[in-house]
Amino acid sequence: MRNLLLIYLVIQNVLAYSQTEFFNSKINFSDKELNNFYSSFSIDSSQVYFNANDYTIYTYDKKSGVLQWSYYNGNKSDTAPKLNQNSVFVQKHLSEYENRCMQLNAITGDTLQLLKIEALNTQPIFNGDLMFCSAISPGTGGAVLAYNLKKNSIVWQKFIAHGVSVQPYYFKDKIIANVEGNNWFELDYNGILLDTNCKKKTNLFVDDIKCVRNFKYLTHNQKELSPSKFDEYESYKIKYTKNKTFILGESKMLIINSQNKIEKEIKLEETLSDAENKTGFYTEILKTDANTVWFIYLSILIVYDFENNKTIQTFDLNQWHPHQAILDENNLWLISKNDGELIGVKLK
Repeated sequence: MRNLLLIYLVIQNVLAYSQTEFFNSKINFSDKELNNFYSSFSIDSSQVYFNANDYTIYTYDKKSGVLQWSYYNGNKSDTAPKLNQNSVFVQKHLSEYENRCMQLNAITGDTLQLLKIEALNTQPIFNGDLMFCSAISPGTGGAVLAYNLKKNSIVWQKFIAHGVSVQPYYFKDKIIANVEGNNWFELDYNGILLDTNCKKKTNLFVDDIKCVRNFKYLTHNQKELSPSKFDEYESYKIKYTKNKTFILGESKMLIINSQNKIEKEIKLEETLSDAENKTGFYTEILKTDANTVWFIYLSILIVYDFENNKTIQTFDLNQWHPHQAILDENNLWLISKNDGELIGVKLK
């Protein structure tokens, strides 16, 4: 029995890999700033853009850690800055009653223009000078819209209320946007509704949107996942590969195949031998490939081989208590919930 215990401990030590902190933003946040905790960041090929708890955007060189520029936007948010080529889009607090989206030069931090929308609530897509997004539009509210960045004007918009906080699906020939709850509608890139003659009309608060589809998520091949498969009050993270959909909940991960079937159901507590001793509520899928999925659960970064149903690596992140995290090759960037700092961690 003792020999079996020793073997078990050796196995656990092999699985637990080390990590070294190579970057710390070292910003002295006040207790007041940290008490109301909102913070986020984005990464491109050369820089990290940190929307910090002191209402300032800090941009660091990813390799050297040198501060490139900072910009006081009077706003802090869990919604990360949005990036496109040499531009970064952030929300600026102008007054008690006005917020606006700013387009900044990503290299210098200089203001390029003040957009005629309040905030970008989800990840937009870009086609030349056009930006397609869900955003808060003054006078309209939550909307899915097309924005001409060159002319600095809204091309078209559709009111979707609280659906503005749900990521739209952008396909080659259409957009599928949320209009609150599990109601979704289709429109083209000219803002024209694609379905206006549905057999069963829905009585929504949005007058011109009567034809909707009811689902929770779409899979990697555009198949619908019914709301009945999910707990209404549980939060989920979703990530796609070419032929699989990964859905991470609070207690399990589902892997959906191309036939819209649950190929794997991974019970998260079984991926850690001592889960009961771990803390933290942040969960995220960081990376997927042909055989493995990298995800954070209970402040542990887990590399799980779903083909062979086994954990192959773990990295303990409890000392930082992650608020948000992004995997960048062998480096993990995260915001520490302990002190609000942006941290860079080398995984070994």
